[in-house]
Amino acid sequence: MAFLESLASARAASKALASGPGWLKAMREKAWEQAILSGLPTTRHESFRYTSLRPLAALANAPGTLAYLPAQAPWELLSEEAANKLRDLLDPAGLNLVFVDGVFVHELSGAGPDVQVVPGARDMNQCVHVEGLREALQNHSAEAVKSLLETIAKARQGLPVPVAHVAKQERTLELFEDAFLNEGVLIHFSDDFVAPAPIRLIHAHSQAHSPASAQQPRPTAGFTRHLIHVGQNTTARISECYLDAIHPQAITEAETKANARNVFFAGTTIVMEKNSILRHDRILSSASDLHFGNTNVVVAAGARYLSLALNLSANLGRHNITAMIEGEGAEVVLDGLTTAQGEQLLDTQSIVDHRVPHTTSRQLYKSILKDKSRSVFSGKIFVRKGAQKTAAFQQTKTLLLSNDAEVDAKPQLEIEADDVRCSHGATVTQLNHDEMFYLRSRGIPESTAEAMLCQAFAGEILRTAADPWLEALARKELTRFFQ
Repeated sequence: MAFLESLASARAASKALASGPGWLKAMREKAWEQAILSGLPTTRHESFRYTSLRPLAALANAPGTLAYLPAQAPWELLSEEAANKLRDLLDPAGLNLVFVDGVFVHELSGAGPDVQVVPGARDMNQCVHVEGLREALQNHSAEAVKSLLETIAKARQGLPVPVAHVAKQERTLELFEDAFLNEGVLIHFSDDFVAPAPIRLIHAHSQAHSPASAQQPRPTAGFTRHLIHVGQNTTARISECYLDAIHPQAITEAETKANARNVFFAGTTIVMEKNSILRHDRILSSASDLHFGNTNVVVAAGARYLSLALNLSANLGRHNITAMIEGEGAEVVLDGLTTAQGEQLLDTQSIVDHRVPHTTSRQLYKSILKDKSRSVFSGKIFVRKGAQKTAAFQQTKTLLLSNDAEVDAKPQLEIEADDVRCSHGATVTQLNHDEMFYLRSRGIPESTAEAMLCQAFAGEILRTAADPWLEALARKELTRFFQ
């Protein structure tokens, strides 16, 4: 309970969490009360069987301090070098929205210089509404926020019994989304629009220091919530990037085994209207942090949700993604790549709920593990009674580079219809000795040969990005993994 006590103290001191319309304050209080009463899950709870939250207690009990909420203006704590590195990460051909410690930074955000503008065509300024969530909750946009939250809440109420009726502790981390709702962004795409540029949500840490020490970075608990509404017949792309690359002197892998520096809770709520298409990318590469992500998507008739999750590094990383298919002809594609080293643990929990006939879903998750790292994958596909002509496929593949690495894979199908095409499977393998021998016999060093084979294994996932900026960023992070 040390972590919850730490949050309670920080939350009580936050003026921002005490502001807003009445419905918002009531929602925050209700969620927080439920979280306190429930407590954190343990490995005795089914969905956390392989994922211990002990690092949260270690973070809260860091020497001389408890976890802090972000500073009022955390970007002002960035060093000049870190700020320059952050600018270098931005996509020159995209709309970049920058967050530091979860706080939206207007001063660093904006369209890149290479964003194309077609004369006479509807552009991003006309058809995309982007607003910081803190500001949106204080003006007329609060009703739009409330509507999106109600849509997701109603959709989640219809989840199958095995998901809806779990131990109350297993929902505690999700309750933080409502209890700390304040920072993030509201994005609305108009109907009948093809976005000419992607939107990049770039998250970084300030490395703020504890008041008691000018040398020791203070643990920071960050919370962000992104609310996205995609109009009918609209096509768009959004990339969430959680990175520590702006801090060149990141702590070593040995240090990440002992204590994490920060904990971050990222919630993403997406509502897709009829015949819309959304490419949604998510990159996690923050070696020393604890990261908990939760994505909920409602997919209407004829809509296509294409997700790419790259979990490339975290002290402890967990991502829950729930796709609720509510209209015929809809499609959900979930692709993912996990790389872990040292004693890192990366956990993916996916749910795809086919509620109506004539829908499709496909999942492919790959993992590359070395040292004593662990990967967890639990994927659930539900095909409801009456959801005939459903096609649902799920596959997870893991490449182990060490005898001490471990993967726990649990693909699951629950089918109540009889006219469907569904399959699931899991494979675990090591590097092919013949392929290694072939490369070594041609003078290629062992480490280089290993990296080449691993990159080929990962290539199937990376190619689905179809985005040069995103693929370049991912390959740069992978290079660090193979060093």
